[in-house]
Amino acid sequence: MTVGYYLVPSQGAGHTVRIVGYCLASASAAVAVLVGVGCFRPAPRLPWLLLAASQLVYLIAGTALFPPYQAAGAAVGATRFPIFFNAFYLARYPLAVAGLVIFIRRRTPGRDLPGLLDAGTLAVAVAMLSWLGLIGPYVRGGSGRLVDAASLIGYPVMDIALLAVGLRLFLGPGRRSPACFLLMGNLFLIMTADTLYGLQQLGGTYRPGNFLDGMWLVANVTLGAAALHPTMTRLTAPAPAGEQNLGGVRLAVLLTAALAAPVMIMIEYARGVTHDIPVMAMACALMFLLTIARMAGLVCDQRRLAMVDSLTGLYTRRFLEAEMSSGLTRVRRGGGLLGLVIIDVDHFKEINDHHGHPGGDRVLAEIGARLRAATRPGDVLARYGGEEFALLASNVDLSELGALAERLRARVAGSPIALDANTLIFATVSVGACAFPTHVSSQGELVAMADGALYSAKARGRDRVVIAEIPRPTAAPAADGARDAGDAQKVRDPQGAVAESW
Repeated sequence: MTVGYYLVPSQGAGHTVRIVGYCLASASAAVAVLVGVGCFRPAPRLPWLLLAASQLVYLIAGTALFPPYQAAGAAVGATRFPIFFNAFYLARYPLAVAGLVIFIRRRTPGRDLPGLLDAGTLAVAVAMLSWLGLIGPYVRGGSGRLVDAASLIGYPVMDIALLAVGLRLFLGPGRRSPACFLLMGNLFLIMTADTLYGLQQLGGTYRPGNFLDGMWLVANVTLGAAALHPTMTRLTAPAPAGEQNLGGVRLAVLLTAALAAPVMIMIEYARGVTHDIPVMAMACALMFLLTIARMAGLVCDQRRLAMVDSLTGLYTRRFLEAEMSSGLTRVRRGGGLLGLVIIDVDHFKEINDHHGHPGGDRVLAEIGARLRAATRPGDVLARYGGEEFALLASNVDLSELGALAERLRARVAGSPIALDANTLIFATVSVGACAFPTHVSSQGELVAMADGALYSAKARGRDRVVIAEIPRPTAAPAADGARDAGDAQKVRDPQGAVAESW
């Protein structure tokens, strides 16, 4: 129908045939959306139904092209298209925006600040260019009736809103499906055609039936194709969690957008035009703030990656060691005890061998969640190694440390772990613990003594807790070299570092 539209003569009866074909093409896009919803049953259906409603409203507005309405508009002294139908043309945009917003909320239930900031940067750049090329000249011109100027200004304003939410959808997390690319093609064609339409109206060169009609018709095709593509269900499926990828193309686009305002200021300055300088300065300020927020987000992401293990959501070994150093300093100044508990998953290699690494990852994530549920407020729980976890407990005495370690062990072994709907496995952990300054005098000794107690728990049959032995005072002081060697031997010998088993 799009090709046939240009094959039919635009004069005489061909004009009416063209209008009928244009309206049928617009209606076919709405029908295609409804067919796609019926065939693929996306959940929810509301965003697609809103896009179909937007297309139907556009179809109603398209009937303004019929000669009777053209004559009615001329009779009342209106512009080429009556105001009533311009209102319908503009009414399609809020419906489309609402549908896209639902897509965004479904794909990213949580916060997606990077995508929001990037979309905002591009939208500000486009809004500034739209003001310079379309909105500003209309506002300053002051020619024609107010309602006509308002309707013409309404198109670029609505296009900016449509672009902002469209970019937010496209720049969000997850892979872009073919249906997503087709839908973005629809938005791009609509905005491009609307922009060219505004420029032609501003310059008095617009003629009905020119190439812009083809762009709007192809936009109908891309909308219908998006709804009929099997991947249309992915637009309402939550995107997998992951880090935003600030790739080269994305960075280049953002850089171009950020430079748009200062470049335009220099161009306008060279031309001697100053009336739009405040608008461009405001755009510069907004994009500067958005860029600073984006940089702050990247810094926070890097800090979070350094502090939090991506698989289990627990703290990293680096963070735990930093907290251990601070905790030792607090204990030396204010007294008390600092306990360290090291937990190792028993026979984890067998879990990986029988259920693969995805199954092993599932076990580690579940064990991490169970350990977190058994910790006290203020304790620091970290993933210490591959299948090792560590807990730093402040303000704890030896009896509490033993009870805490046993609670961690029992929580892991208390119930099976579901790998999938048909596979349940039991996992146990061995636990070793010690405290500063009861057992050791330095951070290195604290880790080594807790690790020695852990290996003693494994040697005694696993699935148990071992607390390090309190060193016995010697009868006579030994030479420095002999004392250092004895301390090192005590730390390295797991059996000699055991006091009790839970």
